[in-house]
Amino acid sequence: MKIRLIVNLLLIITVISLGFIAWLKPGQQSSTSRITALDTNAIERIKIIRETDKTIELQRIKNQWLITKPITAPALAGKIERLIKISQISPAVTYPLENKDLVPFGLKTPKVQLSFNNETLNIGRTESVHSRRYVSNNSQLFLLDDTFLQHLTAPIDAYIDTRLLADETQIIGLQTPQITLQRRADNTWQNPQATSDELSSDAVQMLLDEWRFARAINVSSAVNQAASKPVIIHVSEGQPLRFRLIEQQNDVILISAETQLAYTFSQAKYKKMTTLPKLGKPDA
Repeated sequence: MKIRLIVNLLLIITVISLGFIAWLKPGQQSSTSRITALDTNAIERIKIIRETDKTIELQRIKNQWLITKPITAPALAGKIERLIKISQISPAVTYPLENKDLVPFGLKTPKVQLSFNNETLNIGRTESVHSRRYVSNNSQLFLLDDTFLQHLTAPIDAYIDTRLLADETQIIGLQTPQITLQRRADNTWQNPQATSDELSSDAVQMLLDEWRFARAINVSSAVNQAASKPVIIHVSEGQPLRFRLIEQQNDVILISAETQLAYTFSQAKYKKMTTLPKLGKPDA
């Protein structure tokens, strides 16, 4: 009886799936058309309304993508690239939306609404035959390979750029509990706490490169731990970048005083960021 029940359930599911397919016909097989008509370079705003999480808004400002809601932070370039690629997907099948009931497709209350500029896509459920996902715009219903939903439902921290410093940042001074460096007017470097020490410019630049190209293991928008040790990075343009330092057993957290973002680094990485490398003497 149990086997017969399972067989009957499978037959019912198959009949329902075939019924949906029959109802949707005639569908058009994939062509060169995309689910949006937007050129990737024309996309300036992205909005992601999630069914079970906060809405995310991103905007391109001076060729840099920023998260503007629910927090303000630089956006991770790789995540933006994946989002923009969604706008360029060629659907496996396209149907005219007409007056179809959206409930069976999960589009009456979509899991996600994804907007590129002023074009909005509604993301629904998957169909049972090929496990493709139903997506609609104002006039069409698409079936897409289900390869993108995880990018739309990721937590907000997954959208934050992991770089500690922006590109082209020029460091002219560094203050940490472990080391202090200051550039003189003649572009040589000194430790203000030991002015007699002669510092190798090459060693200093190698250390500063550790800061310039530093990428955190992860970035968090919510940290409750108290921190008292200051870290200050003096830059050639603008105000100093100030952080609060938390040292833990296996890692180090730098919390930006401006954005309150918390950047986590391994202890080994932080040691490289605060220790001048020892350079061998050149051969005579």
